[in-house]
Amino acid sequence: MQYGFFDDVNKEYVIDRPDTPRSWSNYLGSTEYGAIITNNAGGYSFYKSAAQGRFTRLRFNVIPMDQPGRYFYIHDKDSKDFWSTSWQPVGKSLKEFKSECRHGSAYTKINSEYSGIKTESLYFVPLGKTFECWLLKVTNNDKEKRRLSVFTYVEYTNNWNLSQDMNNLQYSQYILKMDVVDNIIDHGTNVFMPHMPENFQDDGQGRHTFLAIAGADVVGYDTDREVFLGPYRTYANPLSVEVGKCKNSLAVGDNGCGTLQVDIDLEAGEAKELIVLM
Repeated sequence: MQYGFFDDVNKEYVIDRPDTPRSWSNYLGSTEYGAIITNNAGGYSFYKSAAQGRFTRLRFNVIPMDQPGRYFYIHDKDSKDFWSTSWQPVGKSLKEFKSECRHGSAYTKINSEYSGIKTESLYFVPLGKTFECWLLKVTNNDKEKRRLSVFTYVEYTNNWNLSQDMNNLQYSQYILKMDVVDNIIDHGTNVFMPHMPENFQDDGQGRHTFLAIAGADVVGYDTDREVFLGPYRTYANPLSVEVGKCKNSLAVGDNGCGTLQVDIDLEAGEAKELIVLM
């Protein structure tokens, strides 16, 4: 069974069938800021150390596999249909959802088309920087105007130390504090503790990461994973995406997420670009 091929001219590996038997990953960034991304936008990000500096989650050896990650969800305001710009996590029928992933040197591009909407997502870490970029281009290939809502999603760790976050729930689920300032999400852990960047391995210090979006006005946000997903739901059908409206939740403890909602209207043939910085 063939799932992809090498593009020698562009020095990329192209995955033209997204239901690969295993997640096929790429590495972004440097020794200062690193990121793993898969062909379905799964993966995680870390600062200096994947074990002691990981600030977003990926659950290994779980079902469904390769979740969570760096997601864009799209909700159509008129049809009420929704999907993700990568095949997963929503997982639309491959008879209707067309997808192509291109893993290049320190960047990954995921292109898709569904319901007359084409999306191009580019993920990379700028050289010498300690943040990553997600560039999304949305094109209306339909003959009618389309009214869309776009939602970001990333799931944060409660503690940058991997073992503390995954095992020490009694501690880690009490030290998370999410906030939104000027439409920028602030993910804070141990926020009342001093910052000790010179002692990176000390997991008891205060730390912050941010998530911002440019290209359209933010109309809503969610920072509480359970509010965004809804009870007894999964990444495949988040309640906020299905309804088409965030609830402006702020997590204090429990599990944090990074969801910013923007609304875009596209005339036939029109395209718009958004960029996320994390």
